[in-house]
Amino acid sequence: MSSKRILIVDDDQTMLYMLEHSLTRLGPDYEIITVMDSTEALEQVEQQSFDLVVADYMMPKITGVDLATAIHKVSPDTQVVLMTAYGTSRLRDTTKFVGIDGYLDKPFTIDEIHEVIRNAVELVQQGENFSTPADNLPPDEAIRGHLEILLVNTSARAVFLLGVAGDSTQVVGQITGSEVASIGKFVAKNYQAAAELADALGNRSIFKSSYHEGSEFNLYAYDVNSQFLLAVIFESGHKPGVVWFYAKQTAAALAELLDQASAD
Repeated sequence: MSSKRILIVDDDQTMLYMLEHSLTRLGPDYEIITVMDSTEALEQVEQQSFDLVVADYMMPKITGVDLATAIHKVSPDTQVVLMTAYGTSRLRDTTKFVGIDGYLDKPFTIDEIHEVIRNAVELVQQGENFSTPADNLPPDEAIRGHLEILLVNTSARAVFLLGVAGDSTQVVGQITGSEVASIGKFVAKNYQAAAELADALGNRSIFKSSYHEGSEFNLYAYDVNSQFLLAVIFESGHKPGVVWFYAKQTAAALAELLDQASAD
């Protein structure tokens, strides 16, 4: 079983000691590292990989929210959980676009933090086990360039290139590891359901896309080449026609790249 590396960040030495001591009960597969400020925490993340960072919300110089933002830029797959006495319901409202992966209300029990850590690490390792549906893919920077242009043209929150089973190949935008895993599965299931409906209506030959409308965000998926799906998450106030236009262009460009890579 692979080692799980956890970083704990809190400016309270007593809290750090208590957490480090209690988390050793998780077993020898968990490596626990503690630091007392966000600057040192970010240095640790830049130097080595972590499955999870558990940070106090209120810290001097750099808050837990600012630290989470910085960590996701350096290591997008690292989960970040905030500990807070502020109240998680209010904190979720103010941090919903940052990509926090979990919250712990102070005071919390040892069992509660054990459960949060196990769940977060499990999500990271599920993401690491994803496999791409094609052996030959274009260079990462070639795919990423098209996704980033689509992100800008549609003012989207995030853009995905997914295998038809929902496994993530490339992601750009404001998104966390746990969201990538769950949204990828949702996109695949939603697209398959729409495809089955198209079959029932006799429209499968012209079926290429699916659309999910939410209260805050909408999700649009487009078939790239029967093996990959292009998915765009955008705010509900944006015009879906604009997203459809640019997504169709990007899907065509990606299909050409993927076909060339397969031929090579």
